[in-house]
Amino acid sequence: MNTQLPKVIAKSKKRVGRGMGSGKGSHTSGRGQKGQKSRGTIGVLFEGMKMRKSYLKRLPLMRGKGKFHPKKTRKQKYVEFKAKKSAPKKASK
Repeated sequence: MNTQLPKVIAKSKKRVGRGMGSGKGSHTSGRGQKGQKSRGTIGVLFEGMKMRKSYLKRLPLMRGKGKFHPKKTRKQKYVEFKAKKSAPKKASK
């Protein structure tokens, strides 16, 4: 009988930096040596050493209360008006 589980189920993720017994402990924990990637986390908007303007620099500068809420644009509404002559007249009693 085959009692082994498939590799996908049996193998769990290695946790880095949790001591020598974990297999990914000691000094650099598989992150290489120095540099930004070896330290904590990199910001979501980090783009490296680019010469052109970054994403944040390309956006318009907003100040005040509406800084984190995008500008709401008004949608134009079109209403059709029919002429009075073409409208049917109500019968008066």
